[in-house]
Amino acid sequence: MSIFYDKSVKRESAVDIVVNNIKQLLIDRRLKPGEKLPSELEISEGLGVSRGSVREAMKILSAFGLIDIRVGNGTYVCETPGNGMLDSFLFSFFLSNPNIEDLYEFRQIFEIDILEQILKHYDENQTDRTSLKENLKELQQLIKSGATPSQLKENDLEFHRLLGKASCNLLSEKIYNFVIDFMEPSISATHKHQNGEIVYKVHKDIMDIIDTRESSQITKVITSSVDTWSVLQSFEKEEA
Repeated sequence: MSIFYDKSVKRESAVDIVVNNIKQLLIDRRLKPGEKLPSELEISEGLGVSRGSVREAMKILSAFGLIDIRVGNGTYVCETPGNGMLDSFLFSFFLSNPNIEDLYEFRQIFEIDILEQILKHYDENQTDRTSLKENLKELQQLIKSGATPSQLKENDLEFHRLLGKASCNLLSEKIYNFVIDFMEPSISATHKHQNGEIVYKVHKDIMDIIDTRESSQITKVITSSVDTWSVLQSFEKEEA
């Protein structure tokens, strides 16, 4: 018995039939991460489409990061979510050149969610929380040694990547990392106007929330953090 769905009642291209079938099988958990897909011939016969259409559909699914085509070994469902479709979506958003107010709101909302997830998964992210504390100690040392803006920026970026990892949610982590990577130039600019002490205070306030698990203070602390970023951005624009 074929695992595929009957698509005869819908008018779709042959490639769409294959793509949508595989996507639905993944949604329904009839295909699981790491599992090998039927052969090209089996899919072709099961869905009544040409092998060329199957081949084209596999390329699309691979670009989406949903499947892994292993030459000579078959095609497998990816065990971890791929970046393709997500990166394309986010790239399209940022390519629209959102204004500073949009970025402010986006970052504020998303970082509030990240902190809430960190507290929710508190029993699972001890290693990541330890890494965050070590990052904060490193920032102290960088400030004392008079580190360059570039060194301060790298520490800052790493702090945010660790926050994403501590959320214990792979999708949230991927989106947050993309946002932080996109904002790297603006984050870098904030370190031209201070020697790291302002960022240290912001990061320490965030760590205090995580340590005390004071969820009621999340919005206040994140709003203050994004406000600081916004103000330092305005300094950069005035100089430009």
